[in-house]
Amino acid sequence: MPGPSGDSPLAFPDTAISPWLKDRKGHFDQLVASVEDYAIFMMNPEGIILDWNRGAERLKGYTAAEIVGHHFSRFYSEEQQASRYPQNELEVATRDGRFAEEGWRIRKDGTRFWASVTITAIRSEMGEIEGFLKITRDLTERKLAEENLHQSEERFRLLLESVQDYAIFMLDPEGHVMSWNQGARRIKQYEAGEIVGKHFSIFYPPETLAIDLPQTLLRRAVRDGRAEDEGWRVRKDGTRFWGNVVITALYDPSQELRGFAKITRDLSERRHIEQLQEAGKRKDTFLATLAHELRNPLAPLLQSVELIVQAPGNTAVVTRVAEIVRRQVDQMAHLIDDLLDMSRISAGKIELKKSTQSLESILDAAIETAAPLIRQHQHTLDLDIAKGLTIEADPHRLAQIVSNLLSNAAKYTPPGGSIRLKAQQEAKGLLKISVSDNGIGIPASLQQSIFDLFDQGISGSAEGLGIGLTLVKNLAELHGGGVTVSSGGEGKGSEFTVLLPIIIASETASGSPAPHAPVRRLGPARVLVADDGRNAADILCMFFDMEGMDTEVAYDGEEAVEVAASFAPDFVFLDLGMPKLDGYEAARRIRRLHPQTVLVALSGWGTEEDRQRSAAAGFDAHLLKPAKPDDLRAILNRHGSA
Repeated sequence: MPGPSGDSPLAFPDTAISPWLKDRKGHFDQLVASVEDYAIFMMNPEGIILDWNRGAERLKGYTAAEIVGHHFSRFYSEEQQASRYPQNELEVATRDGRFAEEGWRIRKDGTRFWASVTITAIRSEMGEIEGFLKITRDLTERKLAEENLHQSEERFRLLLESVQDYAIFMLDPEGHVMSWNQGARRIKQYEAGEIVGKHFSIFYPPETLAIDLPQTLLRRAVRDGRAEDEGWRVRKDGTRFWGNVVITALYDPSQELRGFAKITRDLSERRHIEQLQEAGKRKDTFLATLAHELRNPLAPLLQSVELIVQAPGNTAVVTRVAEIVRRQVDQMAHLIDDLLDMSRISAGKIELKKSTQSLESILDAAIETAAPLIRQHQHTLDLDIAKGLTIEADPHRLAQIVSNLLSNAAKYTPPGGSIRLKAQQEAKGLLKISVSDNGIGIPASLQQSIFDLFDQGISGSAEGLGIGLTLVKNLAELHGGGVTVSSGGEGKGSEFTVLLPIIIASETASGSPAPHAPVRRLGPARVLVADDGRNAADILCMFFDMEGMDTEVAYDGEEAVEVAASFAPDFVFLDLGMPKLDGYEAARRIRRLHPQTVLVALSGWGTEEDRQRSAAAGFDAHLLKPAKPDDLRAILNRHGSA
């Protein structure tokens, strides 16, 4: 019968305990009797409780007199008892030497507690089971805290998912989307199943991918804890919206980066209002400047007329006045021509009158136009112009591009400054013209808007209407090229660079063959180029044309699939970040149409993971943009087009 309870466990009758176990039990009872934080007791091989410590009495609610001699299954629910769960625990302990788990257990009063349970088999020196040692710890408080935390996290998740005014989602450390809320669905138009797992750079337009903005923002968030940015972002359908983005780096307790939280607001409406306000301000400034610029020549013209009236027979005076009148009329004509050009460009009425010309002759005309202003400001002009280049362009418009850049450099460089004009062949068929100066420079905040209509840089200029650079941009684009600006900031000068696909590399200015290394012509393979960057697509198409290919071009993914259906290309070079249909899906569809077509991915992303993803979409090769001519030829040769 059970003995009295107290500081020592109540012992089960000695006849129920093997001599081996009884010999070792006495010392153990003395050690665990007063332990209160753990329920510690021993059982015989059948699971009958042999003793009971103070912790067991406190934790389970039974006195030793009430529980010693009973089966330990009393601590389990009826369902657990019916499924023989207690017996299974002993079987596992017998087989493995130890059983451990966490789960709900029952106290004497019927209440439940979350228990950490360990049952250890006790074996004799002969290896036979003599009984079990069971240790139980109450972890209810921790369990409830975990459940409360889980419920709190679930409520927070539901809250975030229901927010519709903000796109809120998680990224993994590499920038892949891990979650997606209602706001993200509304703003970016993707369903969770379409976007989770993809890299968040899919939301960025090509011009930001070219400068690696997505990865730059992640690096900034890691460095500073958060990164904020405003700019154009791309929806699923290819349309753009003006987004305010905050990216926050997330770390675990050990300070290991676990990913990023990204919050995006659609500020397109605010941006539109700001643009309208800014356009209104620029228009007002333009009208005031126009009035000033048109009024300036009137004063010397009126004074010149008065001098002629007063001294009609003075040949020296009349000759000098005539020169003044000619300059002022030329200035007014230049202003009016610029205004008319902008009007024609805006209305799409400018047509280029291309012809084959010597580059040097066109640049000479441009320098001659800008020379008076350069001399007026006492600048030096350094020239670095490639010899013997023949181009196909509108000579008047190309001269206008260069003269506007030279005049702009002269106006924004303090007297006695230095201007440099450089014109070289950048790549096959591509002309690079740059105009640099050591003038007042351009702050980073203004470099994006410097080509906007009526923009006049830092503080405006005493000369001109602020449309010269806008003309440069539009005329360069009409030639299939573009213009960029770089500056170290205020006081650090500027450099404007124009790239134009207009060089006729096989001819000199006289029309005779130019000396050059022989180029091995490739066979007449059919090549389709698809890129939403029109300049990039057109220039690449020109490369394949010059290599003897039969080419077609598309400017988005859907158009690429449509052209491929009828063109049946041997090679397809696809940009991966196209609107309407990205390069991955376009590749899959083209592969279904033409299984033998060689598909080549063109991307600014070139990690092993990026290459694996393009390969999974069916691409045969993956080239980093801008693709090198030798790499393009290597692919054509490798797949048998030579």
